[in-house]
Amino acid sequence: MPGQCCVPKCTNKGGHRFPKDEIVRRSWIQAVKRGEPNWEPSTWTVVWSSHFDECDYNGRTQEGEVFRLKSLKKNAVPHLFPWRRESRSSTERKQRARKRLRLEDNDMAACPDVHVGAYEEAVHDENGISCSDRFGPQLEKETQTASKGITANDYQFNDKLFHRYTGLENYNNFDMVFTSFGSSVMNMSYYYGFQPVKELRDQFFLTLIKLRMNMLNWELADMFKITEKEVTNIFVTWVNFIYFHMKDLDWWPSRELVHYYAPTDFRRKFSSTRVIVDGTEMPLKKAKQPIVQQATYSTYKNRNTVKALVGVTPGGLVSYISDIYGGPASDRQICERSTLMRCMDSGDSIMADKGFNVQDLFIPCNVTVNLPAFFKKKIECLVEKL
Repeated sequence: MPGQCCVPKCTNKGGHRFPKDEIVRRSWIQAVKRGEPNWEPSTWTVVWSSHFDECDYNGRTQEGEVFRLKSLKKNAVPHLFPWRRESRSSTERKQRARKRLRLEDNDMAACPDVHVGAYEEAVHDENGISCSDRFGPQLEKETQTASKGITANDYQFNDKLFHRYTGLENYNNFDMVFTSFGSSVMNMSYYYGFQPVKELRDQFFLTLIKLRMNMLNWELADMFKITEKEVTNIFVTWVNFIYFHMKDLDWWPSRELVHYYAPTDFRRKFSSTRVIVDGTEMPLKKAKQPIVQQATYSTYKNRNTVKALVGVTPGGLVSYISDIYGGPASDRQICERSTLMRCMDSGDSIMADKGFNVQDLFIPCNVTVNLPAFFKKKIECLVEKL
């Protein structure tokens, strides 16, 4: 009696047994995501056929008068699961390609005695263009794109999509930033110790997409046709590389630039505002050491977090980020230890939320802190007492 499919939430019975080849077998175990440590399939463990697509099967072959049914390819790995969906564009491309192939196979089956040259002549359209000439290059291009994944060059002439994925206006800006890294990109030590198969520009492209879109690793792996481990290897390596390459750059803009790029209404009402600041908390994976858990536990977020003081210009540019502190640290404690006071010029002003109680810290610098009106009186009373 056939066993039930081992894929979580799949209730079908029967299917394909796990292959004997150790490499392919491990790929199957990783793909089904059983969630059990050290899980190993038995001799009768199966995966239902709906977790494979048509490309994973060999077509029917004819030997004499006997037709052999389609069989699973030796290197096929299950990949159609409820938690993993192909992008719409990729699915549509595959469907169109299969439809064209089925149409051509049907035409050939209807005329078995017609040789290839006559067949190509018969399927010319009204303009005299052969169907193979029309669809062949396109199908070949789609197949190559599907096998190698997306690249930065695919969006070279689409500024709208390039800006959406990377945050850079166009490919030329992307190329300028990449070129600024110089020859140091050739000597990177990768996180997992091995060189990825993707080109350096595409690695940088993947990193920008991850930073901009916050995509999951399996989504990027599907887009670029690489493994999730390679995505981690690329992203962690490039984030550290970019940090060490750009950490010495001065991101603090001048007063003239801030005023120039500020919105018109904001510029008229708050002309002296140099930066808008707030304490930003980010979730942190719970540490094993109790002392670290205590140092990072935030009662406000009810979880372990890290906290930093982040400032943006009125025009929306992130211009200041302080050092990172544990979740219990207050905005005032972080501000006291930050370099924000040294960055401000006399006569500047800071815009902050009601809880940002630091006006007394900026008085010696002749810098004012703008707070919401309903909280301003309490701060003024506090300053008078000091």
